[in-house]
Amino acid sequence: MDQDLYHILQQLQQQIIELQHENQTLREALNNIKPINIENINYKIQELHVKELKGTLNIGLTGEAHLEDMETIIDEIQQEGAHQQHHQDDQE
Repeated sequence: MDQDLYHILQQLQQQIIELQHENQTLREALNNIKPINIENINYKIQELHVKELKGTLNIGLTGEAHLEDMETIIDEIQQEGAHQQHHQDDQE
């Protein structure tokens, strides 16, 4: 009985060692993976071939937006336009 228990403990110890080694190997592989940096994505809509077009296409601002959201968007556009105008004036 003691030998069976000892044998089981040896097997478990060997499994732990193997798992630790595998874990270390995976960690090293993970550290060697270089991140992917996508700077931009170009959509070539003119190359799409449409066989059938159904449904509704909403482009731009839709009437489903809340008034507060619309006011915020308009304010941001106005501020951006003023900033661009000021920047153009400084360059001239």
